[in-house]
Amino acid sequence: MKAKRQKIVAVDLQSAPFKAEPQKTWIQLQALGPVVTTRVPLMGRVALTTRYAESRIVLRDTDRFTLDAKQVGHKRSAGMRWWVPGLLRPLADNLLTKEGDEHRALRQRVDYAFRRARLDQLTHYIDDVAEQRIEHFSRQLQRHGKADFVSNIARPMPQQVISTLLGLNTQTQSIDNSLNKALSVLGSVRGALDLFRAVPAIRTITRKLKVEIQQRRAAPESDLLSELVSAQGDGRALTDDELLSMVFLLYVAGHETTTHLMSLSLWTLLNGTMHHVREHLPLSEKSVTELLRYTSPVQITKPRFAMEDQLLGNAMIKRGETVSVLVGAVNHDANWIEEPGTLNFDRPSIKHLGFGGGAHVCLGMHLALRETVTIINALLLRHPNLTLDPTKHPTWTRRVGIRAMESLQLVDNA
Repeated sequence: MKAKRQKIVAVDLQSAPFKAEPQKTWIQLQALGPVVTTRVPLMGRVALTTRYAESRIVLRDTDRFTLDAKQVGHKRSAGMRWWVPGLLRPLADNLLTKEGDEHRALRQRVDYAFRRARLDQLTHYIDDVAEQRIEHFSRQLQRHGKADFVSNIARPMPQQVISTLLGLNTQTQSIDNSLNKALSVLGSVRGALDLFRAVPAIRTITRKLKVEIQQRRAAPESDLLSELVSAQGDGRALTDDELLSMVFLLYVAGHETTTHLMSLSLWTLLNGTMHHVREHLPLSEKSVTELLRYTSPVQITKPRFAMEDQLLGNAMIKRGETVSVLVGAVNHDANWIEEPGTLNFDRPSIKHLGFGGGAHVCLGMHLALRETVTIINALLLRHPNLTLDPTKHPTWTRRVGIRAMESLQLVDNA
């Protein structure tokens, strides 16, 4: 049967019920086919892949799909809609929107800083930060009988680590500083109106990052930002706009996914039987990789654009149309993984899409795994009787494309 351009299916990817139990929606969408077309806030009409085979094509076949919207007629590579505030454009036109040699040249400038060997040098620092955050969390537990894991540990710890790596916020690495506050506003954007309300925060982020860049030009320090400012990578220095977008990307990507992986992983473990979990403590990076597959904090990949009219799975995609991978559904695709709805720490290693795939696989994946392993093992060692607060359900963010909690209240039943 000849494929037709798909009708739009109404899919709610923002509600708390979906965030709490997304597997039901994933199964329903997979039943409609490997590609389902819907409307997504801030993105418009999008064809979402729900199966692994089609997703692999979207992420890896650069002859059929591109991240650079300019190649299919858009004015900017990020493919932003016309009404997006101009202040956001330099921040969004970053490494993630580049292809081919341009992407490789930019990525090589920072890739070394996130390799396992380089992260080994941060091990003691990560341990120290974890100890500090757990001590603070424990005091909150003692004082109030309960404590929020997200605000006390999952958000501030990754922020502090990436801040130190980059060299930002050297005077204060508190969660309350103005840069982090501004980024929190940007992180709460759910639609067009929220984006316009976030303009003051975007202005703050841009101003503060530009100040940091200029300071490193005048007086380099021993941090990643100074290396980026002075590096000649492909025979030239980065422009101010390239530095701005690169630092913004590294700062946000360096902590946001880790925050959500930490909270979702702990929530998932505490939702299960602790007897089973204790059998696998201390968790390994392999175990946390399975938690990443199972929970899939990043729900939708950065959009690609069809290079030509083509058939993808059961859908006819026109040139220039937007396609994204619905990561959670793909990571629960029974066509390529056995019992996807089961959290199995003994599962053989698989190349799931929790960190994306292809040339744009997540730059900070090893850092995210290292931090999550460290904090969960240390926290459950310190509080072996930690449980979910039965009087307070998690508060889920309504951001589309992200499965994340705004709060996760815990109690210690010791």
